[in-house]
Amino acid sequence: MKDEIVVLITGCSTGIGRELCSILFHKGCTVVATARNVETLKDLSASLKLSLNVTQKESIHRTINQVISKFHKIDILINNAGYSLRGALEEIDVNSAKSMFDVNVFGIINMVQAVVPEMRKKRCGKIINIGSISGKFAQPINGTYCASKFAVEALSDTLRLELHSYNIESTVIEPGPMKTNFFNTLVDNSGDLMGNSQSCYSHFYKSDDKYRKKQKQADPKEAAQAISNIILKKRINARYKVTVPFIYSMVTYFPDFLREYFMKKR
Repeated sequence: MKDEIVVLITGCSTGIGRELCSILFHKGCTVVATARNVETLKDLSASLKLSLNVTQKESIHRTINQVISKFHKIDILINNAGYSLRGALEEIDVNSAKSMFDVNVFGIINMVQAVVPEMRKKRCGKIINIGSISGKFAQPINGTYCASKFAVEALSDTLRLELHSYNIESTVIEPGPMKTNFFNTLVDNSGDLMGNSQSCYSHFYKSDDKYRKKQKQADPKEAAQAISNIILKKRINARYKVTVPFIYSMVTYFPDFLREYFMKKR
């Protein structure tokens, strides 16, 4: 294996995770691709393909043991698994929101708890958390997803503070909207709620549907290429915006009153 960089990526069945596997593999990294259903990884370029559910510790430890047994280390962990729900806070199903947090937030903690001890042994490593520009400002009917990505920001900053003495770095990537299955999954998870014409929030739901249909979405390959360049740097910053539309990037710098005015008008 020489001194190849061993990269473990979660959520590789589609989108950024899948593109990152191919790019990093062709850059010479030893890539461990994971997904809940390993069959979705069949045609993917990777050094090792494993089934992994980030909400189940037994699944995580089984995967980590296989990786360490084969490659003896994990240099980079990319926490990419995640998905979204839409719905007004008054109406959203709390159990569905909890399930999303289990993946988007607690899944990261589960992976960190399993991987950091291995990184500490080598006294080096990088933890890359895939957040979202939605983790920088709240949007109507997207509150639970935004909250989960706000949490990713906090987790990443906490890891930087807790792990710097072990030479383990952490960053959060903040992508904008992309052409992936992300929004299809969103519709599958939230379609019934958002299609309810009797809801007092139906004007929000209709507006959101109309906006998403005309929204400019980036190519996930472009985002994955940018992310691969970032994570292979010798030193990484606390956070990076990737393929974020200019107006969204600007909104993150607005004062509260101006940001709220913009979101209400949108």
